Amino acid sequence: MKSLIISPLYPCFCRELAEYGYDIIPSKKIEEFAEPEQLHADMQALRINDRLFTLKNCAKKAGEKYPENVLLNCLFIGNTLYGRLDSVDDTVLDYCREEDIKLVNVNQGYTKCSSLQVAENAVITADKSIEKALKNNGAEVLLISPGNIELKGFDYGFIGGAGFYDNGTVYFFGNVKNHPDYDKIRQFCTAYNSEIEILCQDMPLTDIGSAVVLSNNN
Repeated sequence: MKSLIISPLYPCFCRELAEYGYDIIPSKKIEEFAEPEQLHADMQALRINDRLFTLKNCAKKAGEKYPENVLLNCLFIGNTLYGRLDSVDDTVLDYCREEDIKLVNVNQGYTKCSSLQVAENAVITADKSIEKALKNNGAEVLLISPGNIELKGFDYGFIGGAGFYDNGTVYFFGNVKNHPDYDKIRQFCTAYNSEIEILCQDMPLTDIGSAVVLSNNN
């Protein structure tokens, strides 16, 4: 059984994922972060291959203000790590160098929040700087319009926090069909043979901080 680190703020998502066979690990409340981000899994854990990084193991101390809150907010895809490298924790950077993982700097420190992987080398984002960096390094990218994703405490959330990818399936937190770019999202996923599963269809598409999938070795 695979495990997921996920915010417990919305029990509906946790229940449905448990029905899919996942073991649910509630994310911790990080008091240093702004309230809407305190339970976001993508702010407090990062998996690269079989290595799991958490804030308690970081060399730097996390803080409330950006970019002190994005120590682990990176996108790992295609043996490449994307992030605001001057803010990423040294433990992550050192590991990547040791493992010959390519490091790519992007200006958007909320890199993982802003990026939703939908296949081995395909990503959806609304951030043009991330789109450019991904394309320059051989990834396939769908650029969507910003907004139309709920995140309490902010004007809107990000696509990366509103879903996650695992083993050929993209799970969305809430009804992605109401997103104005849904047809493009569906076609993009289909092009890479990825299934779409919508969790709690009565809820709006919601940024809950994604979910961190743990390998059987974690």
